Order: sequence, then C-alpha cells, then structure tokens
Amino acid sequence: MNLVVIDSSVFVEAILYSRRGPLEKIISGYDAFAPVNVLEETLFKTIIGIVGQNIKSGNFFQIKKAWIKGIGKEEVENRFNVVLELIKNDLLKILELNAQIFEISHLFSKKYGLLPNDALIAATCKHYGIDKVATFDPDFKRVDFLEVITPE
Repeated sequence: MNLVVIDSSVFVEAILYSRRGPLEKIISGYDAFAPVNVLEETLFKTIIGIVGQNIKSGNFFQIKKAWIKGIGKEEVENRFNVVLELIKNDLLKILELNAQIFEISHLFSKKYGLLPNDALIAATCKHYGIDKVATFDPDFKRVDFLEVITPE
C-alpha cells in the first residue's frame, strides 16, 4: 500500500487559496490519512484566514471576537466541507492520537527541532508505520524516517 499522512499545509492550500490540485493529486495517488490534530489545525487556520479577511485584521483576539459573533461562519463551513467530504467518502482516514504518540512527539520536537504540532504529526506517522508525509512545510525534511511528498 502507498500510505501518506497529509499535513495541514496541503489542506490550507486547497481551502484558503483554492489550490485543490495538490490535494487531489495526493488523494488520487495514495491511501490518505490525517491525524486529528491536522484537522484541528486546518480548521483553525481556515477560521483565522477567513475571519481575518472579513474584519481586515490579523489580531487573534479581534478574530476570536468576530468568530463568536458569527462573522465568517458560513464561509468557513462551506470551505471546510472539502475536508469533510473526503472523510465522508472514505478518501481520507482519520488517525487517532494517544499518550504514547504524545510522548514520542515530545522527543521528536527536541531531536528534529520541530514545533509541537509538527512533532505530533511525525510521531503519529511513526506510530502507525507511515513513512510519507504530504506537505509544503520543509521542516519535515529533517525527520530521517519520513519521505516528504511535495504535491505540485
């Protein structure tokens, strides 16, 4: 099997920047997986991007207040449906996290100089025996057991 974990950078390109080609290429060529934290990060970045554009501000607290008021909710929902449809159609499988993965991620953060979320992705790959990650983030190139797939 040709297994790959998709990083949030690929989803964000499809959702926020309407560059669906890279995501579609990965989905059509691999058995695609995403850890729960990737979906959370994708949704968070989608909210920040869309609400921030609507209120013309990048200040997190202003964006949070606008989100609570409902600004951008319909657009976020419509765009995030790209991911939800992949899950619904069984084209994207969700990987669960656990304490062991979290512990490994802490080690990977130090070993590879990864930020916590990227370390959690790498640890999830290791835990599930997946050696490929689809991403636009060059930080994963430092992880010696991962093959980085840059879908262009």
